Amino acid sequence: MRALLRPLSTHTVFSPIETIVSVFVLATLAYFHVLSGIKHSSFFEAPHPPTLRPAYARLTDGEWETVPQHTWAEAWKHHADGAEALELQQIVFTLDDKTHTAASLDASAVSQHLVSELPSLSGKHYPSICHYPSSNASSVACFTSVSEPGASTVLTLSFKPGFREDWLAGLRREKSLTVDGLKYEVDAGKRHPSIGEMKSSKWVAYALSALVLRFWELTKKADSLDILVVLTGYILMHVTFLRLFLSSRALGSNFWLSTGIFSSAIISFLFSLPLCRSLDIPLDPIALTEALPFLVCTVGFDKPLRLARAVLANAHMVKPQEDGRMKPAGEVILEALDRVGNVILRDYALEIAVLLVGVNSRVGGLKEFCAVAAVLLAMDCVMTFTLYTAVLTVMVEVRRIKKVREMSRSRSNSITAVTANGTAVRGALSRTSSKTNITSDEPKNLRERVSNSVIGVKGSLLKDDPRMQEVENPMGRLKLLLIASFLTLHILNFCTTLTPATTNARHQRHPLRATQEVVPTPRVDITSPAIASVLVNLAASEQTRAGEPIELVVKVAPPVYVHATPTASAAPKTANAGTGEAIENFMSSWSSLVGDPVISKWIVALLAISVALNGYLLKGIAAGSGLAAMRAVRTQGVRFRSRARSIKISEDTEEHAPAPVMFAASAAPAVALPEPAPVCEPEPATVPAPAPPPAVLSRPLNLETIDRKLQERLPIRSPAPVEPRTPETPADRSAEVEVRSLAECVDVFENGPRPVAVALQTLNDEEVILLAQTGKIAPYALEKMLGDLDRAVRIRRALISRASRTKTLETSLIPVKDYDYSRVMGACCENVIGYMPLPLGIAGPLKVDGLMYPIPMATAEGTLVASTSRGCKALNAGGGVTTVLTYDGMTRGPAIDFPTIVRAAEAKAWIESDEGYETIKEAFESTSRFARLQRVKCALAGRTLFVRFATRTGDAMGMNMISKATEKALEVLTREFPEMVVLALSGNYCTDKKPAAINWIEGRGKSIVAEAVIPGKVVKTVLKTTVESLCNVNTKKNLIGSAMAGSVGGFNAHAANILTAVFLATGQDPAQNVESSNCMTLMEPTNGGEDLLMTISMPCIEVGTIGGGTILAPQMAVLDMLGVKGAHPTNPGQNAQQLARIIASAVMAGELSLISALAAGHLVRAHLAHNRSQLNTPMPSRPHTPGPEEQQAHHALPPVAAEQAKPYSVEAK
Repeated sequence: MRALLRPLSTHTVFSPIETIVSVFVLATLAYFHVLSGIKHSSFFEAPHPPTLRPAYARLTDGEWETVPQHTWAEAWKHHADGAEALELQQIVFTLDDKTHTAASLDASAVSQHLVSELPSLSGKHYPSICHYPSSNASSVACFTSVSEPGASTVLTLSFKPGFREDWLAGLRREKSLTVDGLKYEVDAGKRHPSIGEMKSSKWVAYALSALVLRFWELTKKADSLDILVVLTGYILMHVTFLRLFLSSRALGSNFWLSTGIFSSAIISFLFSLPLCRSLDIPLDPIALTEALPFLVCTVGFDKPLRLARAVLANAHMVKPQEDGRMKPAGEVILEALDRVGNVILRDYALEIAVLLVGVNSRVGGLKEFCAVAAVLLAMDCVMTFTLYTAVLTVMVEVRRIKKVREMSRSRSNSITAVTANGTAVRGALSRTSSKTNITSDEPKNLRERVSNSVIGVKGSLLKDDPRMQEVENPMGRLKLLLIASFLTLHILNFCTTLTPATTNARHQRHPLRATQEVVPTPRVDITSPAIASVLVNLAASEQTRAGEPIELVVKVAPPVYVHATPTASAAPKTANAGTGEAIENFMSSWSSLVGDPVISKWIVALLAISVALNGYLLKGIAAGSGLAAMRAVRTQGVRFRSRARSIKISEDTEEHAPAPVMFAASAAPAVALPEPAPVCEPEPATVPAPAPPPAVLSRPLNLETIDRKLQERLPIRSPAPVEPRTPETPADRSAEVEVRSLAECVDVFENGPRPVAVALQTLNDEEVILLAQTGKIAPYALEKMLGDLDRAVRIRRALISRASRTKTLETSLIPVKDYDYSRVMGACCENVIGYMPLPLGIAGPLKVDGLMYPIPMATAEGTLVASTSRGCKALNAGGGVTTVLTYDGMTRGPAIDFPTIVRAAEAKAWIESDEGYETIKEAFESTSRFARLQRVKCALAGRTLFVRFATRTGDAMGMNMISKATEKALEVLTREFPEMVVLALSGNYCTDKKPAAINWIEGRGKSIVAEAVIPGKVVKTVLKTTVESLCNVNTKKNLIGSAMAGSVGGFNAHAANILTAVFLATGQDPAQNVESSNCMTLMEPTNGGEDLLMTISMPCIEVGTIGGGTILAPQMAVLDMLGVKGAHPTNPGQNAQQLARIIASAVMAGELSLISALAAGHLVRAHLAHNRSQLNTPMPSRPHTPGPEEQQAHHALPPVAAEQAKPYSVEAK
């Protein structure tokens, strides 16, 4: 085998690009071959949809209801109960799937043709057999309905009983019609294309879904042992992939080496599948998927890694030979093959031989698996010695180029001084600096240290040459033993995952396609929009007879589908076809073009020329990776040649002439070259010389020197910082600002005037950004360093934007100007880059305890404010809302550990005793004049004691206050029990920002109960429903439905909606809506069932009017509008309690409106009208900031106009 593969490898390593392209072209052909097999496989056969049965409906008192078939038969034959019978037939006109037009289908012409000209099978026309609405058939036309033009149009015809089938038979007799350039073909039902007819990615999605469904059915019926074995195989497969990545990283490659090995294995698998089909090896998709992980583990990646290790261990990998030339990369690969190729071939041969034993066994299932694995191993062997060796050749060349670049960078960094005449002087360590940098083992930063500890040190096997010595890898023998054990276990029938005997037995126990119950064919759905609208129109067209309502019994037959195909002359070519359709057209035309026998040959010829050109260019690049390139780097230039040549550098143009440079092509075998002629020194006399011959090259330009000189002469300019565009942003800004060098900026920063904020004032924004990017200023400390909050936010915004992937933040529409950041710093947010505006609406006003309050709501949900306003209007009509405060106390529950449960119980008893409670209460209340301990609740869980402190907190929400007081109380408890350990100040026994039954039962924050009576007249006129319906919906939805869901505190419709909107508007913590929105909504009839009594109970509303987000100016203004800003002057806590009362009342308004909408069926209609307005859909919304002119105009409003302004009032539409 080596005699066959060695010449093949010799060809591939010296023509790597041609080899890679050829293999990928063949792999593409194999892929399409496999794809064709999949598309035409019976495994993915499309299911056939069941036919529909007719449906029957009766119109009684203006409502349609479903009836059985005999009811319609009685109405037809006996006119039971005065009911009239008729039949409805829908004809669906659709554009054929093969038409590529986006125009809508107008079926009015063909509908008129069918109604007026098409006779039935017995010769009768439609007007003589149709159904006429009401009793006067002479003046009223037949009932016929046509839907709006679109991709499909529905024509609905009505017939007298018994005539529909006759007319439909006449339609089917026609088979096809041609009207207005469209050909209509009659079909009994929808045509479902097979998987072979599906286009684009539709068939892929269908195949994947079919495969998942098949596997799901097998999984449900499979044995646990089978599932465990397959799962273990997939785990081992992913471990194999991980080992490949780690081994490649140890060889110095994070991506390309593992990708090359994996690509070689994938291509081997693609080639193996058509080969297996040609060898008549059965391939079952399910069995193949089950065997896939074992195939991966069988093939493995140890042999390609062994070859890569041998290549990278070559002494001339990146080092020149003794004659100064680089050894060609192909020879490096061939030397590695000579060293380890025999071992690799031996391993392949042994593994294939063991698998052939399994092929010749008589164990079903195992034979097929071993055959596929043997073919795959043989193909993987061929790919390793062809494609993989070509990939290794390219990697060697790339590594050599990287080596040249590293030396170039180290050379430019090693120059430390310049003499007076301009001669560069190297430092003492200049020659070894590059080597020191390359071979340094110390990681530079935390990221490198973490990655080295987790996934290993990159290139760890390349550090020392002794470690690269080829050692027999025990994994090969271990894998061979595993394969032999696998065969033995199958032969002894211990492991039966893939044997058809056990598969058949499993299928007999749990048949996949067992005979199931005969499911009745579904009927036509009369509730579908297409049929429901027709029934509504039919009911509206009927008139009363002598004051008595008409009862209709309708038979709705299954629809008949008519496919419309534009004729060749009338097929329009629309310019606005979809992107996918255009791509499909292009691919179809391209396929037909490639299939042409003449053009296809020209394409192949051009492809061959392109491949040859790319290979030649790669060889030219590779020629520069030798020692000559390294010398050229030292002489300030690199020149690549494709053959070994000498370069004569004239002494007239260079003061210091280097030695002759030899360039050796590394993409072809080395050949013996004659000794180069000695280079003679040029004559000192200057004689005009003719043009130099092509073999003599001038010295290449030193681009680094040119760049350095340009940088010294020209100042560095960068674009000015871009601010977000707002309506007041001027269009014309300064195009650029001058930026000093980093050294100058650092000098100003370190040696400038103190404090440092004064020094930074002398630097512009771009210079401060430069300091921050180099680590001189921490981005989080910009406010402290600069002393200018607006400037700090602007600079941080630029830093984050330029370090991000999209780089759009700096110019985004997130507002940054005109905001008081002094209230934010140290209180509300860190690393600020702007602020987020939200729409603020007002619902109401709402009467709460006799006073009118506007309800502020910050939300982006349409209809929420309008719906709450409607609820406010209904509540105000009944006298408003009455509220009571049942509890006020914030809680904190630390977790404390004790060495034994005895000591934990003693601590619990001491806290609950009078002495312990008074001691803790004194320490607790010493921290604040508002913190007044109300109660302490203890709970023991093993050795852990949970203590729940509850206290009033005045007008503050109180989390910081109670946390400070709890720490003081724990200090006192520690003196009594010094062995205790405080695990967490918050042990989730509080409970904060999480749903918990203890909050629902005992309360947290403010506990509010609200009540209101809504008159029955208001329920009907404003809410459009009845008291009985409201009570029924509330009981079934909010109480029974929430109980069925196991809800805790969720016995409401949408309390969190209103509460969160008010929280955002008033500066509360929005995360506390989790427990604050716990609410129970109750409704019951009162006053003899005429009016509605509504109550809500919210036991844990956590709000405050001082601290947190309430210190921000907009939120503070909202609190001022409600009259609850800040602390109450005489009664601490009253403002926060009043805010909780307002929130509870607003929740009642929102609950009342939503439940009314549900009871009346108006919810979806309202959201479509207000939340999905077509006016706002096309363009993205932009916040409008009023300009100075608008503000001045507003402030300049005359007094008369101000007096004429209407008082505040909002009513629901």
